[in-house]
Amino acid sequence: MASSAIRLRRLLTAIWQAVAIAAVATGLAFLISRTTSFSDLNSWTYDFTIIHAGLSPPSHDILFVDFDEQTFARIGKYPIPRSTIAQVVSAIAAQKPRVIGMDIYLSEARSEAEDKAMQAALTAAGNVVLVSQSSVGVLPPVTPLPVFCKPEQPGAATSFCIDGTPGAMGYAFGNLPIDADGYIRQADLFAAGNPPSLSFALTLAQQYTGTPIQPVDARHARFNGHLVPYSHPARKTILIGSWGREPAQQIPAWKLLAGQVAPGTFAGKLVLIGQSNDAARDRHFTPLYRSADSDGERYRVPGTQVHAATIRSLLEGTVVQPAPPAVLWVVAVLLAWLAAFLLLIYRTGWGVLGVLLIGVAACVAALVLYARARYWLPFLPTQTAVALTLPLTLGLQFFLERLVSREARAQRKQLMGLFSSYVDPAVASTIWERRNELSLAGEERFATVMFTDIRSFTAISAGKPPAEVLGWLNQYLSAMDEVIRQHGGFLNKFIGDGLMIIFGLPLTRGVSEDAQQALRAAIAMLRRVDLLNQQNAGNPDTPKLRIGIGMHTGRLMAGSIGSVSRQEYSVIGSTVNLASRLESLNKQFKTEILISESTYQFVRDSFEGLRSLGLAAVAGLSEPVPVFTIDLNAVAVQTHSQEKGAEYVV
Repeated sequence: MASSAIRLRRLLTAIWQAVAIAAVATGLAFLISRTTSFSDLNSWTYDFTIIHAGLSPPSHDILFVDFDEQTFARIGKYPIPRSTIAQVVSAIAAQKPRVIGMDIYLSEARSEAEDKAMQAALTAAGNVVLVSQSSVGVLPPVTPLPVFCKPEQPGAATSFCIDGTPGAMGYAFGNLPIDADGYIRQADLFAAGNPPSLSFALTLAQQYTGTPIQPVDARHARFNGHLVPYSHPARKTILIGSWGREPAQQIPAWKLLAGQVAPGTFAGKLVLIGQSNDAARDRHFTPLYRSADSDGERYRVPGTQVHAATIRSLLEGTVVQPAPPAVLWVVAVLLAWLAAFLLLIYRTGWGVLGVLLIGVAACVAALVLYARARYWLPFLPTQTAVALTLPLTLGLQFFLERLVSREARAQRKQLMGLFSSYVDPAVASTIWERRNELSLAGEERFATVMFTDIRSFTAISAGKPPAEVLGWLNQYLSAMDEVIRQHGGFLNKFIGDGLMIIFGLPLTRGVSEDAQQALRAAIAMLRRVDLLNQQNAGNPDTPKLRIGIGMHTGRLMAGSIGSVSRQEYSVIGSTVNLASRLESLNKQFKTEILISESTYQFVRDSFEGLRSLGLAAVAGLSEPVPVFTIDLNAVAVQTHSQEKGAEYVV
């Protein structure tokens, strides 16, 4: 009962200490997260998640006609002639795609023939959306020439062309937002204005599906039946979720020009036209740059493929939902609390292992959430908070140990003072080490109690000077104390010339082993008395001693007994009384050792020479009790050195 209360108290203390540690660790992690270095590292963990959670295969709905390096080499001119681009537009349009997006600026005039060819191709297609650029800082917007689109809203970043005029269907801004570390992970859906301008990717997605984007609340919109969460609600940006080596299937433009593309390839598709060649300088750092390809080369994504990934995210419902800050830091607090709690209740090695496992679990959970639900729960802040619990917890433990060191020393002095006079120092040390398991309050225990007494003490001490009696008595008691300690006994009381010894308290080796140790000790005490008598045979002042021993094994109450000002650890109960009565019966049976039937049951298989003496009337008991003794000549005594391996339990 007492040990359960101690464990509960330790558990509750660890809980509130872990709460305090988790709060401090998470607060520090929050401050660290505001630094630029941490932000860059956190972005790296996002890229790591994208790469290892599984990249998307090429889309079946979006195609990318690319003026790549091979096409550029075949054409041999830069910029690529508009008449050539017009040929590509016409070839695509002939296969009836649903919508065409041209990610090539038409903001500067070329030769009259080239511009007319481009105008004619755009007009004939009727479903081409051109790319523009919204104003950036002091730079004005970049829009297509009027020959290619006469806008309904002149000067706007996005606009449809006036119906009935030659050229494209419209244009939309294709700005790619770049994060602080130079990587593209997000996409703008709108540009400032009233009404806000739609982005190139969103415009194409709407034209492809025939459905508009619908606002839901300040943090979400809805498109194509999917919820679209904003990564930055004020800017209306989204985290792209459909990354892949080729978000859209890539078709080199030269194959189209050479007639090597199968008929119907573009039918009903969303087709993008762009450039990935080095001269166009339209390749960007994205999360894919963190991983190398089979040749060990880092991959920079063409801008047109970034638009393709954005469109796919809108069409497929894979726009990433970033965890709200409140959710992130609540998770960090909970995991930091768990880490601190494990460090507090387990040994340091196991606690550190727990911290490592929690950190790994946070990473794995983030990967699973992203892969299954496109939900991004940053794990670096959580791992930082969890990692900080290690020095904070160890620091707290060190501080508390220093703080309570005086109290601990006082407790050790009190407890060691209580037991070191009664038991072997090794036993006293064990008691101290396991003091949390020891209760000094009253508790019922099972132990073996032994009483000893010097035969005819009154007669042999009568008429002798007290100093002389005290001399040989102390010699005898010291010898007995040594034997008792060697056998793990607890010398509880000196009763004049008698002794009260307990085996099994305050620590026990097991009831059977305690009883056997008691009998071994009794035999060793008798032999030690014989040795003393031999040593003192020539001394007329020292009498020849004989002792009687009685022992009984049973239940008793153990704990601190005494007044408010003075207490001692002792035992009470019928077990103690019977052991004392058995010691007195040695005179009647002319024996040196008497043991009860209870003790006999525990020792009979380990000793030779045990025999029954029948029943004996015992003062205070209504019924006679069986008593047993042992023939000392038949006993092979185990030495103390052979008993060193026994272990104590409480």
